[in-house]
Parts: sequence; structure tokens; C-alpha cells
Amino acid sequence: MVETPFKISIPNERIDQLKQKLVLTVFPDELEDAGWDYGVPLTETRRLITHWKDGYNWRKHEALLNEELPQFTQDIDVEGHGALNIHYIHKKSDVVDAIPLLFVHGCT
Repeated sequence: MVETPFKISIPNERIDQLKQKLVLTVFPDELEDAGWDYGVPLTETRRLITHWKDGYNWRKHEALLNEELPQFTQDIDVEGHGALNIHYIHKKSDVVDAIPLLFVHGCT
């Protein structure tokens, strides 16, 4: 198995597409005094949309993630399914004899 270095590099077109989708967001009405009882309050949703559309600097955070986290991809053979290309971070602890941690996400 061969480990391949990986860097986050989202094309500008994808970021522009996301911003356009955020511009086109249609917000629902909200029940009076609903608070968090029925999900995220509309004011909070609007704040988050505005932040992602106008305030979030993707390139800055992309560079920070690439600088801080040594990332790789590697093919793993999965019986009955062929090769599965996984993306992972391999960051060693500065603590001698630290317990290794493995974080895994996925869908069930």
C-alpha cells in the first residue's frame, strides 16, 4: 500500500458556486417564540448564512489546515468491493508514550 501526500485545494468555481447558493437561499417563516424547540432559530440561520457568504475566508482556513495537519490518501483493498481510497491525517503526538487515537467517520 502506498501513502500519497494530500493537500486541501478546493477549486474557486466550487467556492463561487457555494456563495451563489447562499445568495439564493429562501428562508422559511418561523413560529413566534419558537426558540430552539423546532430547530435552529431563523436569526441564527441567517447569521450563519451571512458569515459563510461574506465573512468566511476559505483560502485562509484551507492554508491553516494544510499547514497544521499532515494529510494523506491511500488505497485499501476491501473484500468484495475493490480498492477504497481513504483520506486521513497522521499527526504524531509531542508527548512521549502518548496513546494513539484514531478518529473515523462514515455513514451506516
